[in-house]
Amino acid sequence: MEKIVLVGINSQFIHTNLAIRYLKSYVEKYSDLKIDIYESNINNQIQSIMTDLFNLNADHYIFSTYIWNKEYVFRIIRELKKIMPNITITLGGPEVSYNAKESLLENTSIDFILVGEGEKVILNFLTNENKNQKGVASLEDNEYTYIGDENPIENLDVIPFPYSKDELKENIKILYYESSRGCPFSCSYCLSSIDKGVRYLSLDRVKSDLQKFLDSGVELLKFVDRTYNLKKDRYLGIWEYLLENYKEGITFHFEINANIFDEEVIEFLKKIPEGYFQFEIGVQSINKETMDSINRRNLLERLRTNIKAISKNIHLHVDLIAGLPYDTYESFKDSFDYVYDLESEMIQLGFLKILSGTKISREIEKYEYKYIEFPPYEVLSNCFIKYEELIKLKNIEKMLDYYYNSEKFKNSVKYIIENYYNRPFDFFEDISKYYYDNKLLGIGHKTVGIFNHLVKFFEKQKFDKIEIFIEYLKLDYLLLGKPGLYPEWFISHKNKDKYNDIIVGKKYSSVREGYKKTEFEKFSYDVIKNEKKEIEIFFDYSNKKIKIEIF
Repeated sequence: MEKIVLVGINSQFIHTNLAIRYLKSYVEKYSDLKIDIYESNINNQIQSIMTDLFNLNADHYIFSTYIWNKEYVFRIIRELKKIMPNITITLGGPEVSYNAKESLLENTSIDFILVGEGEKVILNFLTNENKNQKGVASLEDNEYTYIGDENPIENLDVIPFPYSKDELKENIKILYYESSRGCPFSCSYCLSSIDKGVRYLSLDRVKSDLQKFLDSGVELLKFVDRTYNLKKDRYLGIWEYLLENYKEGITFHFEINANIFDEEVIEFLKKIPEGYFQFEIGVQSINKETMDSINRRNLLERLRTNIKAISKNIHLHVDLIAGLPYDTYESFKDSFDYVYDLESEMIQLGFLKILSGTKISREIEKYEYKYIEFPPYEVLSNCFIKYEELIKLKNIEKMLDYYYNSEKFKNSVKYIIENYYNRPFDFFEDISKYYYDNKLLGIGHKTVGIFNHLVKFFEKQKFDKIEIFIEYLKLDYLLLGKPGLYPEWFISHKNKDKYNDIIVGKKYSSVREGYKKTEFEKFSYDVIKNEKKEIEIFFDYSNKKIKIEIF
């Protein structure tokens, strides 16, 4: 029996490849075949991965191919065929499914490409000597061979649970799960819009699967459903089950459409323990012409109301996409400010990718798109936005990561924007220009360095009341955890005798332990109530969530 290895090259070490696990579990359930899994990531050296694959000594390597790993996979298989000329190499995944012929012609090391949903295709492919099966593409004497698509699985319950017991014991990686396949929407830039209709795992099956995660050591489980909250009785049933079986220490991530929540759902979500649910919400743009052109609809006031209503206990990620039709640099500012006002934990600023098979890939001439013609196929310009403007947004994306998504500057950046700017976008534009002018982009920065640059930026802008700003910055710095060192702008005014008395009164195991797990600082401005008076704050770092006490 030939040895078969499914290969997943992930974008980061902490990620797992759900697809190859579904394929393995399906093939092994419905045949006598045994399949091995090999996983690595694009940060590892190609030669190291090649050595690993060579040592596995398999007959057949099947690679899961995505936008983030296509070029990496193509390079690996070219070299692997040199040292293992008799092996069979097969690719599957969205990055080769929609352009199988082009991929086979581009890389002659590929023997077969599996097109579309993989479980039935790979089972038939591996259990039949005749490889001319539905969903299997190849070149025979330089002639492209493909007899058509395999029908998708209607009853998803026949697909086994993808993870082994040993994998569930680990808590160092993000695990992924899908309770449905397909998407009813027709967003012009998205591959999911190509497959019409939605199929679901049964509610009982989903509950059974989720209990396995709840009983495990998993810390973050991400649902990969394209829009999770489509059928209210079903998605609410899943959430009710998770609430009834609440377990501290695990977070469930869902990609949702917040436009369609009604009052019942909002009231239910207010009951969710903080940190238990995490939502990703695709706003993309608030420009009506843009939304119409990409077949999306946002009810902006309703969206704002719903997001604000659940923001206290649900961790929120809100998405924007730059480079969409009709969105200029100026109009994008409005979308940015709208999203910023939602006060989500993270703003994910992405850039349009022109993917084969999507509606927008057929509108390149219409909108005069120029884009990178290799992964990630990112837009360079169109007739609404210039390349240099997209580069400015790229720089702003970096500043978002530093000064917003990190959640390390909640008080100091809020103070700057509220006191010196008419709109949030202008602050991020200005500080990105400061980084650019000082050649600070493109290099790594330690946390303390990012704090220091904010002080220098403040000084360069010649804003007044720097002494108040520094107090807010001190608060942010102390909310990171027990300081290992104090930057030069941080002048401590703590009352050491009072600090000692507080520690003694708190009854730590020892005074030394108390000092180790706490901090005490005097502020010349009330950074909690935003008023001009002195306060003292005691910081307790004993638990994951930092507690503060005002004196």
